[in-house]
Amino acid sequence: MNTYIHQTHKRLRIRSDYIRDHYEDVEQLISQLKEIDAISDIKHKKYAGSVAISFDNTQISAEDILETVESHHWLRENSKPTFIENAVAKGTKTFARGMAVMALKRLAGPSVSRLLLSL
Repeated sequence: MNTYIHQTHKRLRIRSDYIRDHYEDVEQLISQLKEIDAISDIKHKKYAGSVAISFDNTQISAEDILETVESHHWLRENSKPTFIENAVAKGTKTFARGMAVMALKRLAGPSVSRLLLSL
């Protein structure tokens, strides 16, 4: 999953692989963030890998919150490809192979292309 950040003037939502995969570490930082008076509410969706932080923008900025969560690796992405990325890569290979076979059949004829494809 790509790291996703959505920010309004009083709310910050972050979704990332790290949040989804490191529940205990995220919960520990959330408990520390709740101690800050300027933060009014935090919603953590464990299986979605998402945290929404509501705050008073006159006392704390979204950039300050982002710096804090970034220092705790919340914005880190997982390097393994997702299901959709795998499907796109395999589909592209299949499409390219099909186009090459069609071009070979047109250039060399069906009998020659069968011979080359069987090798």
